Amino acid sequence: MTYVQPLVLLFSMAAIMCLVRLRSCKGSWPAILSIVALLLLSWPPVDWLVSLPLEGRYPVRSFPAGAADAIVVLSSAVNPPLGQRPYSLPDKQTYQRCEFASWLHRYWRAVPVLACGGPGKKTQKPFAVTMRELLERSGVPEPMIWTEERSLSTHENAQFGAEILRKHGIARIALVVEAQSMLRAEMSFRKEGITVIPAPCEFREFDPGLDEFMPSWRAISRNETALHEALGLAWYRLRGWA
Repeated sequence: MTYVQPLVLLFSMAAIMCLVRLRSCKGSWPAILSIVALLLLSWPPVDWLVSLPLEGRYPVRSFPAGAADAIVVLSSAVNPPLGQRPYSLPDKQTYQRCEFASWLHRYWRAVPVLACGGPGKKTQKPFAVTMRELLERSGVPEPMIWTEERSLSTHENAQFGAEILRKHGIARIALVVEAQSMLRAEMSFRKEGITVIPAPCEFREFDPGLDEFMPSWRAISRNETALHEALGLAWYRLRGWA
């Protein structure tokens, strides 16, 4: 269950009930409002506007704006092995992050790469192990890859990742996550005393084509991410983690 799924279900049920029992709903306003809410939730221009407060502080650039002694890449999720696929498979976000981290290692600075991510389900190996394999296939030498394999959240990514960095005498990093998720991750590492050079790997760019004005599940998914980050920032500040 995600944040947005209950909203989609609630708006859909309200619209259907009010359309079926129009008289008992005191006119058509409840149905209209529910339909409008669904459209806004799935309309790309809305998710683009919602992403701006999170992404706007980070300029779009190929390389980080400063030097760093290590690259840190955080996990999103990793799918466990299945019967027909006997190996773990990183999700889209984890794959994109690792690809960008390895690209930075090749073309920006050949510094160590720290992959952060603990176990998912009880029978699953830590996400960082799968990330290590992906980074190796992308050209990062095995001795240059470190793993943090205990964390279950961004806060723990920073907490346990900072321990490893300090053991290696590193206090300045290039941090790799999507632009929309960067603020909470950056603040978490800074809270641990690490100097962070943001290296966002993906931005929500608005393409003025027809697809950007058609409701889609992608917009719902992106609104889900923005809501997750907004709630996460509020919670982290409340707990003193950011």
